[in-house]
Amino acid sequence: MLLSVLAALAVTFAMLTVAPAPSAQAHGWISDPPSRQDLCYTGAITNCGPVQYEPWSVEARKGSMLCSGGGRFTELDNESRAWPRQNLSTNQTFTWDIVANHSTSTWEYFVDGRLHTTINDNGALPPKRFTHTINNLPTGNHKIFVRWNIADTVNAFYQCIDAYITPGGTPGPQPTTPAPQPTTPAPQPTTPAPQPGTGACTATVRVANSWGGGFQGEVVVTAGSAAINGWKVTVNGATITQAWNSTVSGSTLTNAAWNGNVGAGGSTTAGFIANGTGSGLSATCTTA
Repeated sequence: MLLSVLAALAVTFAMLTVAPAPSAQAHGWISDPPSRQDLCYTGAITNCGPVQYEPWSVEARKGSMLCSGGGRFTELDNESRAWPRQNLSTNQTFTWDIVANHSTSTWEYFVDGRLHTTINDNGALPPKRFTHTINNLPTGNHKIFVRWNIADTVNAFYQCIDAYITPGGTPGPQPTTPAPQPTTPAPQPTTPAPQPGTGACTATVRVANSWGGGFQGEVVVTAGSAAINGWKVTVNGATITQAWNSTVSGSTLTNAAWNGNVGAGGSTTAGFIANGTGSGLSATCTTA
């Protein structure tokens, strides 16, 4: 019997030494105001792919500026969808729900691709539910992007919230799907009316942040004396790998579905990640 017990212990020890150690994984998401993955999870937005079943799993390597983090939930990066805008106040509380907590380095809150607030947790474990209050958010339509950086892995978790921000959280206009057009065309005026959106545009580009071998750039598109209904900006001197508030093709950024219409004298911003140092950048803008 003693030999049997010793043999069983030996087998158990061998299994423990061969089997890989479990890796602790942090999982969580912003549920209030609803992030894009929360809207998919609750069914407010449909046809979201697998993220609707696991909104807490939007995880990828640190440093991305994509809503999916560049991971498998690419539906979250689709800027052509009419993501509902959440009514936020300039001093807004964000509620996190954590499925599996893990040692945390920092929480980074961005507004339209620009870092607004960093909260340093110094390796602490977050509770299962908690809040952050972010102050002095800018008013108007903005995209809130949040990175949860894990302290002891190379990964982060990513959140995107489409927001309409006012001092008191007043409801704002929502993106809409165009109404069906009548099958019989209405009579047309004999003299064409002036059409909006025929103006010109200009663009500026700057380096917002840089690191070894790469940098984050920001483009500001400004309409001229007349409104524009779409824009394209070519960034000279940059090899672009990622973009937000726009779509990218080569070195050209094209407006997203929600920021192509810019009133006369108005402006909008877009951002990108590129290889290189960012020296000698220039930008040219054309209207769609």
